[in-house]
Amino acid sequence: MHTKAFPYIGLLGFFWGTNIVASRFGIGEFDPFVFLALRLSIASFAFLAVFLLGNGRFPKEVKTWRLAIISGVLGVAIPMSTFILSLQYQSSGVASIYVTTAPAQIAIAAHFFLPDERMSRNKAAGVTIALLGSLFLVLLGESGLANVERANPLGVILIMSGLISETINTVLVRKRMTHMDPMQITAVRLLTGAVCLIGLAFIMGDFDLSGISGAGYFSLLYAALIGASAGQFMAFYIQRRFGATAFSLVSFVVPVVATSIGVLLLGEIVTWGMLVGVILIGGGIYLINRPKRDSQKDQLDTVNTP
Repeated sequence: MHTKAFPYIGLLGFFWGTNIVASRFGIGEFDPFVFLALRLSIASFAFLAVFLLGNGRFPKEVKTWRLAIISGVLGVAIPMSTFILSLQYQSSGVASIYVTTAPAQIAIAAHFFLPDERMSRNKAAGVTIALLGSLFLVLLGESGLANVERANPLGVILIMSGLISETINTVLVRKRMTHMDPMQITAVRLLTGAVCLIGLAFIMGDFDLSGISGAGYFSLLYAALIGASAGQFMAFYIQRRFGATAFSLVSFVVPVVATSIGVLLLGEIVTWGMLVGVILIGGGIYLINRPKRDSQKDQLDTVNTP
């Protein structure tokens, strides 16, 4: 992984970290399903306006449409909805810490499905430590909320479901979509996600907007334009240009941003359990992404696929 990826990783981490905080505030004012649908609809229209005004064209090949739609479901609709719905049960900081386990899932999937990203002994140890850190938080029942003694396990289930979906999408992008235009793919992905979430909102949501404050509408616009539109394009760009391992590093930046902003703006808390979880997961991520010293050592450390 080249160091040129780091500025993009940092920017996407900021986008998604602040997006988590804005979304947690937003679902406190909007019905969660309506917030999801409006957020992604606004993001889709904004991106399409830029795309079409820049003489963008939708793909012509059926195969491209099919892959982009699948990626839109796996990489937009499912993780976006599960992440935001999980914020009903835990703080921005705790949710973002769970997201940090993404490198462990991606490393496992990349080992089996991406020949150029095989797992070494360091990666195997890192995966184990990161997952133990996540399990530690689950067993403690950390919520990161001052008025909640023990987190509802549904929050963890939602987060992990979204991470599994995003992992599958990352492998799909690297195996089948690296040659495709990122603007075209992002446009189709966002549209697909918007259609899915609008349908979900009509079935599950309450469209009464009478009690929404100005801050609530601001959180919606911020989450739509920064978290969804700009974030989704940046995510696909990183996956396509730098690979699955580089993309996984984004999840390490997100908790730092989300926890800090959540404490400052939403009155969330940081507990000793959260700090221990971050240290364990962070140590695992370091091992997963630790550079190897030489090619001979690479060969000795490689874990063969069963």
